[in-house]
Amino acid sequence: MNHKTILYLAALLGMIVSAAAQTAIVSAQSKPGDGIFTPIISPVAAIDKTNRPMTVEADRPEPNFADAMVAGKPTGDSYVIHFPTGDAGGACLYSGTGRYFIESTGTLTFQIIAQCGNLKRGYSYMICKLDEELRCHEAPWWYFRGRIYSITSQGVVVNGSALYPWKDPSEAPRKIQAMAASIKQMNERFANLKDPHVLHTRLISCRNFQPESKSYGIHEIATECAVKSLCNGIPNVDSLRDGDPIDWSTPVGKFIKQEKKISDVSHWVCFMRTQ
Repeated sequence: MNHKTILYLAALLGMIVSAAAQTAIVSAQSKPGDGIFTPIISPVAAIDKTNRPMTVEADRPEPNFADAMVAGKPTGDSYVIHFPTGDAGGACLYSGTGRYFIESTGTLTFQIIAQCGNLKRGYSYMICKLDEELRCHEAPWWYFRGRIYSITSQGVVVNGSALYPWKDPSEAPRKIQAMAASIKQMNERFANLKDPHVLHTRLISCRNFQPESKSYGIHEIATECAVKSLCNGIPNVDSLRDGDPIDWSTPVGKFIKQEKKISDVSHWVCFMRTQ
């Protein structure tokens, strides 16, 4: 075999390996989703190297998904990677478990785990954006309404009682601290882009959900006005923290219903926000 033949075979082999690798990567790409009504779908690695704080898998921790994520129930989806030696993966079945993690963007996320043959896949939904104290600075989104989430060194606490521990408890404090610092840095960078002469104001921010069309509207009420008469009738909101959902039976809740002419609050959620 001459030198040119060897070079040709080496180049051809390189092209084949590259094409095979590209096929595997393309097949493994995540599917689009908004993370609110429809999940963001992505592969689940056996060892997560993203440095995200992540809890252990738990059996159906979110009641709004209890009927959907029954173990062995088909997801209606499949996940297959094509290799030269054969295919890996297959049709996806819910494992019956889910977990919580914090994205690098500072988003608290709930992920439903599915088993697809010998591969795992995750269906992720956004719970809320976290502030630098790792509190929700907005009301939890559609599937998580009416629930309170706390981030502690032990894990994610839901409604002050149910604890979902971190997958790697020895590394969790470091990861949480790094995440809080990252969120603070992002917020400061964003704040620096704003006009320093613009005064911050507190708003009552509301979302009304439309499950049939899988959409939502946003409505905001300023609690501080340059012309004070425009803010007449707004109850005092000083005791409410950003992100705290507003109780409809309180004076603030009653004011919102009157202001927005809401009779049915089942598809509404309101919370405080500082702009």
